[in-house]
Amino acid sequence: MKKSVLILIAIITWLSAAAQTERRLNEVTVVASRTTTDAEGYTTNLRGSDITKGKPAVDVLGFLPNISHENGTFKINGLVASEIYVDGVKLSDLSELDNIPGEMIDKVQVKYLAGADHNASLSGGSIMITLRCPPEGGYYGSILANADWYRSCDFGNAGISGMINYRYKGLSVYNNLYAGNTKFEENSAQTLSGPDLHTFLTETSKSHGFNFRNRLSLTQQLQSGAQLGGSYLISMSSPRPSSVSYDGNTISSVSIRENTSLQEGTIMFMQPLGSRGTQLQLTADYLNRHSNDNSSYFLDSERAAAIKETTNLNLWKFKADFMYPHSRSLIWKFGASAQFISSSYTPADILKNDRFETSDIPTKTSGLTPIVYASAQGRIWKLKYSAGMNWQLNRITYEDRSANRKNTNTQWSMNPTVQVMMPFGPGMDHALMVSYKRTLSDIPYTAISSVINWSDAYNYTVGNPDLKAQSADIVMAGLSLLRNKINITALYAVSHDRIYWQTLQSGENPDVFYTMPLNINSQGVWGFGAEWIESPSRVWCFKLSGRVEITPENTMLDGIHYNKTRVKEYFYFNNNFRFGHGWGGMLNANFEPTFRTLDRTYHVVYNVSGQIYRTFLNDNLQVALDFTPIGNRRKLDRYADANKVSYKYTTPVQYVGFSLTWNFAGGKSVNVDVVDGIQNYYETKDNR
Repeated sequence: MKKSVLILIAIITWLSAAAQTERRLNEVTVVASRTTTDAEGYTTNLRGSDITKGKPAVDVLGFLPNISHENGTFKINGLVASEIYVDGVKLSDLSELDNIPGEMIDKVQVKYLAGADHNASLSGGSIMITLRCPPEGGYYGSILANADWYRSCDFGNAGISGMINYRYKGLSVYNNLYAGNTKFEENSAQTLSGPDLHTFLTETSKSHGFNFRNRLSLTQQLQSGAQLGGSYLISMSSPRPSSVSYDGNTISSVSIRENTSLQEGTIMFMQPLGSRGTQLQLTADYLNRHSNDNSSYFLDSERAAAIKETTNLNLWKFKADFMYPHSRSLIWKFGASAQFISSSYTPADILKNDRFETSDIPTKTSGLTPIVYASAQGRIWKLKYSAGMNWQLNRITYEDRSANRKNTNTQWSMNPTVQVMMPFGPGMDHALMVSYKRTLSDIPYTAISSVINWSDAYNYTVGNPDLKAQSADIVMAGLSLLRNKINITALYAVSHDRIYWQTLQSGENPDVFYTMPLNINSQGVWGFGAEWIESPSRVWCFKLSGRVEITPENTMLDGIHYNKTRVKEYFYFNNNFRFGHGWGGMLNANFEPTFRTLDRTYHVVYNVSGQIYRTFLNDNLQVALDFTPIGNRRKLDRYADANKVSYKYTTPVQYVGFSLTWNFAGGKSVNVDVVDGIQNYYETKDNR
């Protein structure tokens, strides 16, 4: 495989050299003259860029400097992006990016690290997408319909979505709607081995359900210059997952009926204070997530155990921000916020069985997170800087309602953030960046619980009431050459009270294993990355990138001392093609070699995917075909004492997706203001 990668790189280099005579900078301008940098990151103008043609916003971001799309998440310089905004709306579900045509993007602002005005848990930076307002339109939007075919289960996901921005006088209206069904089938093989354990399992996991999501935002611009707005988000899903395991003698299965609803309401008031740009913004937000799950467990088609579970989560957050432009080269920001958490878990209708562990403990978790911050952003000579400090407290209370027993834990931290950037070179085409940030994670309320979640008949996860929030110190350095055409980054992070999911063997059933989160001692990680963005010809541009993480382990788990130096690597090769007459496409490849971390081994993964599209009617109508022809799925080995659990996904990766998009615009040319929610629902969960 390594030889193949070297050959691929050699071919790319040869093609680049052969195409020098016809090179034009139509795509390199995306990261050259189109890009401006500051202490916190960069802003790229994508209006009219070829990389936005024919693809959704989710695929456009992967072509931008220092951004990678890995396992369904976006990373900035190797750190998971904390927030993604579209026209000021913070996305609670990244699938919304699938419904936004890339050609509607005007510009993208990327911040490498979350600032002091954010929750200290947010280490990774933010991505802020601004959509273009067509010159002839005061309203604009898109309608998209899609259907997917998988080799494993024929037609799977299908849905329709729509987005519209509209303004009438001082009133701005934004609405983003999605409705569709989901369907998937996963096949896998699992081996359980140890001194007294030799079991081979074949498994089939299926799920089908319906999803609905809608966000409505209304914002009124007042004559005084003040702005009053609100938004309401509702999301509902009803998946029906099931898992069937066969060990050659016994058929075991898990069947779950889930009904989950999420609602969020937000009110925002912004008041300008004076003519220098000073302003005060007040925001109040309420989020509720409610779920009802009915789980049944079967042995040889006989119902052996069952449980009905109700989980209710309430989040309240109040935030005040004050911005004061002291001068052209200095802007001050001050603010405070407070978040309140209340979560309850109630089991009922419990049918117990020695084979399937279920929880009969009703629990309640509450938390308080106040934050106070101050920050400054400015410029001294050519040096651009951003610096701030926040104070944050996490107070967690866990209550066993059956025993009337409470456990309280309080953590607080002072969290500085410093970022500096110095441009250099004859045309200031190069830049050097250095950053430091201390983080304190959110209360891990979803993992402080007695809830037991079965992934299949032989594996489950359970929470830990004694869990603490983890913290970290991060130092990042970067070198950008030729206006982000070549980027080199280095990162060092050390975590404290790191949350790790340890694998344990059930005492009652030796062929059943479970994972539980626990806090382990401090651990450091070094990261190094490099990328090259180029346009060798009129029709082709690419982004070639790689990253390596080096982790010296020094941790004790169940009497075993892990003291190896672990290496984790990523390689990505993204290609964009733009032909004539509305034709275009992309072809992307990623490769992740085998890596180890403590008691786990993640085996090699690779994937090749692409897209072909055709636009009509002045690019207003687009037909696209997405595909995945080859790939290798994940295999995971876990160890519990002398026992080994190997899990491999055997489902074919082949996939074809069809989508039809209509972009529309009209009316007067105006700007549209949007208000969005300020909270997210985060799950602290095991990653298998």
